[in-house]
Amino acid sequence: MNFVFRSQRMSSGPLLLSPLDLITASGHVGYRWDLRSDSLLWCGDWQALFGSMIPSPPVTAKELAAIVLPNDLHLLFDDTAPSFDREYRLRGPDGTLIWVHEHGTTDYENGHALFQQGLLRPISSSDQQEGSTYTSPDRDPLTGRPNRSCLIDLIDKVLKGPREIRNASAYIVVGIDKLAFVNEAMGTKAGDMLLCAVADRLNELCPTRALVGRAAGDMFGILLPSQASELPALVKRILTSFHDHAIRTTETSLHLSVCIGSLLFAPKEDGDAAEFLINAEQALFEAREKGRGHYMNYVESEERGEQNRAVLEIGEYVKQALKDQTLRLAFQPVVNTQTGAIEFYEVLARLIDKNGALMPACDFIPVVEQLGLAPDFDRYVLNHSIQELAACDTLRLAVNVSGLTAALPDWPSYVQSQLASRPAIARRLIIEITENAAVLDIAKIRCLVDSLRQMGSQVALDDFGAGSTSIRHLRDLSLAIMKIDKDLLTNILESPEQQHLVRMITSMAHGLGLRIVAEGIETEDVALWLRRENVDMLQGYLLGRPSLDRPWLEAPSDEAESSL
Repeated sequence: MNFVFRSQRMSSGPLLLSPLDLITASGHVGYRWDLRSDSLLWCGDWQALFGSMIPSPPVTAKELAAIVLPNDLHLLFDDTAPSFDREYRLRGPDGTLIWVHEHGTTDYENGHALFQQGLLRPISSSDQQEGSTYTSPDRDPLTGRPNRSCLIDLIDKVLKGPREIRNASAYIVVGIDKLAFVNEAMGTKAGDMLLCAVADRLNELCPTRALVGRAAGDMFGILLPSQASELPALVKRILTSFHDHAIRTTETSLHLSVCIGSLLFAPKEDGDAAEFLINAEQALFEAREKGRGHYMNYVESEERGEQNRAVLEIGEYVKQALKDQTLRLAFQPVVNTQTGAIEFYEVLARLIDKNGALMPACDFIPVVEQLGLAPDFDRYVLNHSIQELAACDTLRLAVNVSGLTAALPDWPSYVQSQLASRPAIARRLIIEITENAAVLDIAKIRCLVDSLRQMGSQVALDDFGAGSTSIRHLRDLSLAIMKIDKDLLTNILESPEQQHLVRMITSMAHGLGLRIVAEGIETEDVALWLRRENVDMLQGYLLGRPSLDRPWLEAPSDEAESSL
């Protein structure tokens, strides 16, 4: 249905354009949506907007939802702000995407939204190239779907909404099994295409108004507002579909298995959105422990509740520390085995807990990654490390970067923006990446390594021996330093097998042009053995504990050299 306005001419004056003429001339289409009766009225040339997608304009939310890209639905149906400005995509029957820009307002009565009205216009190719990556902060840059922070916001809206909706809602998380091996076998480009295809399939399998987002690297979250009754059937459809049908892209076809964890919003009367994600992911992890293609629903227990509350509490400490700039940096020396001189310091983050005590990284870094805080956390540590390098022109620092951050498409450009104009600082910076992170997304890590090397920085592979890095990985990544996982050095003086393994790792690294660091050194006997085996550098309590002070500002000490 359209509003109809007619042009009028004053008896002795110019033609007066009606509102319809003005809207049409501006290239917009207007609408008014009665939220109580769920009826839509349109004003203007709706055919110019929808084209051949539909024979008549949508008159209900369900009809409009049918032509909106599924992962953009939340932009329309979860936004009742007094005024709004948003972009989303319409999908034609042939798969063609049309970007739409909309601005409008919401009318309220006694705190309840009654009407929305707005103006829409298609966005030209100069505004938004079809198929380009949508880089909104609430979107995953690869799939264009809601990211983790957006999922948390949407879950929060359900939690704070009417009880009847909350109690009838559910959330599930779908994890792709062995994605790292897919990337290793087929390359990251093929892996990315498969991820997008997985997201599309999940959309096809989900009921109308369900929302699919990317919760983490190999995990997709699905929010089912007022659709908890659909949960059993949806889980069955997903598991059956992935078991019976290969995922197809333009370049490959591959059978992928998935595991699923789920969480019902009822009977909880309150809760934190981040906690809901953690609970569902806990169920997913338990399903994965059973093997491929399994499903677990989260069941609350006292022990689980305590664990999750501890995770959220630590998460709040981290967010507040980042906001207040109170996250502390500690520095531990890495010493040349032959000379005893300090080659560089590793930067280690320390968090202050509610009692004022320092919390070691091993107690909060897993939480940082689990809650999706790694990018902000790593930027903080990198930026403060750069400040330290700028203040002392003889200092060298090694900074750890989460694998989740290192694999982000925009991370190399971010690092470059911080270092490109400061080559003297870049040459004194080492970025450490864990072995497991390097294996998970080898192509993206290679992009980061290449970018850092061009600026003069070095990259170290941390915890070597804890993952499954191949010699080809080491060669292709063009690393500078390899740090042996400290577990390989446990009881090394009593274990001929471990001694042989360390000798092989050292010989291989030197053959590839890498320098070796042995971590976790606490006794002089182990330090002397590693020196005889030509390990290049040592790190551990024997050589120096992490210090919140700036050790390079203190008077030189012969302590490290005498220990060797």
